[in-house]
Amino acid sequence: MSIPALNTFADRLEAISAAYAATYAIDRQGDWFLLKVQEEMGEMTQAWLAKTGRSRRDTTEGAARLSAEVADVLCQLLLFSRAAGVDLDAAVREKWLRWEPVYGLQP
Repeated sequence: MSIPALNTFADRLEAISAAYAATYAIDRQGDWFLLKVQEEMGEMTQAWLAKTGRSRRDTTEGAARLSAEVADVLCQLLLFSRAAGVDLDAAVREKWLRWEPVYGLQP
């Protein structure tokens, strides 16, 4: 079972995040990564509500923002996982990809 190199991708994201933190003097210690996941989830939720017409924001604004906010959630989650010491490649392989043969799916 092959999997995209999530650990390698998370390393690339870490370089970007570290440079951003250095530029803006952000302390990324402790629970910062988890809190960023939560913050970005809130922003993604706002964009979804706007896109689906359940917000005071214009629906076109929500549609335009949703993709960016989904990317933020994904990247912050990968950064959190990396900071927490999770082997992303192994975790996905063990939790999800093991089901491919069970369901007769080809990788």
